[in-house]
Amino acid sequence: MRGVYNKGFKKKRNKYSVHRSSTSMGMESTAALNIVRVVVLLLMLGVVVATVTIGVKSFKNETNLTNSSQYKSETEQNELLLRVVNKSTPLDGNYVPELVEHTDYSVNILAEKPLNNLLRAAGENGINLSVDCAYVSFEEQDKLYKKTYNKYRKSSGLSQVKAQAKTETKVPQAGRSEFQTGLLIRFKTDENKNFKDTTASRWLERNSVDYGFVLRYPEGKTAQTSMSPDFASYRYVGEDNAYVMRSLGKTFNEYSYYIASR
Repeated sequence: MRGVYNKGFKKKRNKYSVHRSSTSMGMESTAALNIVRVVVLLLMLGVVVATVTIGVKSFKNETNLTNSSQYKSETEQNELLLRVVNKSTPLDGNYVPELVEHTDYSVNILAEKPLNNLLRAAGENGINLSVDCAYVSFEEQDKLYKKTYNKYRKSSGLSQVKAQAKTETKVPQAGRSEFQTGLLIRFKTDENKNFKDTTASRWLERNSVDYGFVLRYPEGKTAQTSMSPDFASYRYVGEDNAYVMRSLGKTFNEYSYYIASR
C-alpha cells in the first residue's frame, strides 16, 4: 500500500509540476509581449515628441523671421514718415514715391487711406474740406519756384538775393519741398475767408492728429521750419507720431530731430 500510495503521489506531483511549468511559460510569454509593447509605445512616443519639437522650433523660427521682417518694414516706414525735406536734406530729382491717383491730385500710398478717412469725417461733421494740393513732382516744383521768384523780383523790385530768400519761405526750390514726398497735403474750403479763420481750419487743428496729420508750418515757428506760417498744409506722420508731437508741443522738424537723436 505504501508503495502504491507513493507511486500515485509521484504521478500526481509530476502532473502538477508540468502544469506549473506550462503556466510559467505562459506568464513569461505574456511578460515578454508586454515589454515589446512598452518598447514600441516608447519608440512611438519618442517619434511624436521629436516631431512636435521640430515643428515648434520651425514655427518659432518662422515667427521670428516674420516679426523681424515686419519690424524692419515698420522701421523703414517710420523713417520715411519722419523724413524732413529741406535745403539741408533734399530729395533727388528722380525721386517718386508710390502714389495713388485721384481725379485732382496724387498722394503717397501711406497717406491715402488716412486722408480719405479724414475727409469723410469732416463731411460727416458738416465741414467743407477738400484737397487743394498733394504730390508735386520735382519738375513741377521747379516751375512753381521760378514763377514765384520772378513775381517777387518784378512786383516788389527786390534784389536777386532778397527775392530768392523771400521765395524760399513760400515755395521751396525743387528737391527741397515735402510735396515731392506725397505726404504733405494742402487743404481748401469753400468758405470765403482766409483759411486760418475758417471752421475747416479749426476742425483740422482739433482733429487732424486722430488721422495721423499735423500742421506742418505753424505760426511763430519759422525759425524751426524755415517757412512762413501755412494753416492749410498738413503733413502725414502716422497717428502715434502725431499724438506724441502734440503732447510734446514740437514742430515736425523738432520732433524728427528728437527721434533721430534718441
